[in-house]
Amino acid sequence: MKILAFADSHGYSMGMAYAVEQEKPDAVLHLGDHTDDAHDLGRAFPGLAIISVRGNNDYGADEPLFCVTVLGGVRIYLTHGHREHVYSTCDLVAQRAREEGCSLAFFGHTHRVQVERKNGVLVCNPGSISLPRGGPASYGRLTVENGQAQRLEILDEDGGLLRRDKLLGR
Repeated sequence: MKILAFADSHGYSMGMAYAVEQEKPDAVLHLGDHTDDAHDLGRAFPGLAIISVRGNNDYGADEPLFCVTVLGGVRIYLTHGHREHVYSTCDLVAQRAREEGCSLAFFGHTHRVQVERKNGVLVCNPGSISLPRGGPASYGRLTVENGQAQRLEILDEDGGLLRRDKLLGR
């Protein structure tokens, strides 16, 4: 199963649409700040599973502030991160994911790529697909096989590999 993770699209859904068209994922995670972009993506790709959470700029959105989703048998914690103070540390994201029984957590908000292992939880910010800080526009690609997360990759908006983390056999 291939899962794409986008954060902080801020009205720029073309980068997400291009990635979905190229990658043909089974599911998409949208980590907030312009959830309308996730809705646009759903209209452009009917039938694509899209799970989204509300960010600090998603006024009046119906999405939750955080959620747990199970994709391919893997429990994943999603949040935008603004309530977990991710500018200083991602410890609270990892703690909440662990409390929810998740070994993976995704967040946004900082517009910066970040991948860390914290207390048995892999915590990932895929960066921003539209307004990156400190690097190119980016997104995440998670590969799940046989009920286990196998690989996490961070790609630029054209699909070029920026980082790869093997999750099994570490």
